[in-house]
Amino acid sequence: MLYAIYFIYGLCVMFYFMMSWLFYRKDKEMLSRLVTVLMFVIGLQCLKDLFFIKPITELDEIDWMVVTAADMVAVPLYVFALIELCSPTSLTRRTIVFHELLFIVPFVLLSLTRDVVFYYVMVLEAAVYGSSYVIWATFAIPKYNAQLKQRFSYTENINLGWLRAIFFSFTFILLIWIVDCINVNYTLEALYMISSLVVWMFISYYIYKHESVLDELSDLAEGSNEETPAPAEASDTEMSEIGKRISTLFDNDRIFLNPNLKVSDIATEIGTNRTYVSAFFNKEAECTFYDYVNRYRIEYACNLLTNSEENIVQIAEKSGFNSSQSFIRVFSKIKGTSPTKYRKEENV
Repeated sequence: MLYAIYFIYGLCVMFYFMMSWLFYRKDKEMLSRLVTVLMFVIGLQCLKDLFFIKPITELDEIDWMVVTAADMVAVPLYVFALIELCSPTSLTRRTIVFHELLFIVPFVLLSLTRDVVFYYVMVLEAAVYGSSYVIWATFAIPKYNAQLKQRFSYTENINLGWLRAIFFSFTFILLIWIVDCINVNYTLEALYMISSLVVWMFISYYIYKHESVLDELSDLAEGSNEETPAPAEASDTEMSEIGKRISTLFDNDRIFLNPNLKVSDIATEIGTNRTYVSAFFNKEAECTFYDYVNRYRIEYACNLLTNSEENIVQIAEKSGFNSSQSFIRVFSKIKGTSPTKYRKEENV
């Protein structure tokens, strides 16, 4: 069993350091930098633990607690990445310092006093802290996805639907980790490391594919800042004129065929503020930008389904969808049937 654990830790060290390098090279945005640091720290933790695997049962109880508590100091790094995913630009230096101190202070006290109370305080703190942010994220993810639909006509590589499934896995891992912290066991250690490695493979894949939405959502973030005043509301006349220009873009220019269409693209075309454009869809059109664009795309696709012999993949591409899966999902939601069934029914 001991050799198997050495092998598992070796895999983890290579994986986390490799991910740290990849995210470092990806871009200079906050999310990539946070994941770079997180992956590097987890890699260092795995490397450190390699020196304590064999004598772990021989360690003095307090020494073992100090070694384990050192890993807990990195817990806020997981939360920072989660916050930046669910609420871009909301993370501040003050928040980072405060959250880290919550774990650094009891760790220092444990190291200096050798009092086991501080260890169990850290275990309880990590469990409550992690669980509270999982609960926070269950509300933050739908809010984030709703904001995307106000500004984007697509969801591929920008939504966080995948994160919900990850939470169930993390809950399982958190339970294993808590038990392992209280009662050290080689089997639990191996199960914890393998589970963490597999989950982080999926997380790294999705985060690496994740496209930046900062530019498009920046004014939404500014609107929540009391120091930055929100743009004045457009008058009824201005809103009517915006609506006419948008109708021309969609009806005559067929701008909806752009698969990566965003509210900022519309605002640029008609020469106005993207906040006004977004307000038009929400208030005047009474739907999100995402729904508005995709209704046009689906109607265009219906015409192709009825009057052409092109397959679903070709029709999806010509109608402005990034993938056939996305096309089928949106089509079924709007029309209440699949594209294939619609074609058969219309051509009877």
